[in-house]
Amino acid sequence: MRVTVLYGGELVSIAGASKEAVELAEGSTLEDLLSRLKAAHGRRLFEVAGEKLLVLVNGRSVSPSAASQVKLSDGDFVSILPPVHGGSLSI
Repeated sequence: MRVTVLYGGELVSIAGASKEAVELAEGSTLEDLLSRLKAAHGRRLFEVAGEKLLVLVNGRSVSPSAASQVKLSDGDFVSILPPVHGGSLSI
């Protein structure tokens, strides 16, 4: 099956692209995909924001602790984003 991974923020420069297609075996989980991405791009991809990366599967947020329970399907979109930091707005 093929899953499309979308990267945001500074992860784009680490991955070398804003998106990539990844081939996985049927029945693969989000944890399998994240392991594959770590092997392909190195630990730095996941160390940019510590353990605070936002992972979405088809637009729905997934807790990293649940990654082994999330089965992926052909055509899924997985977004990996650094956290959004707040700030102050002066008017």
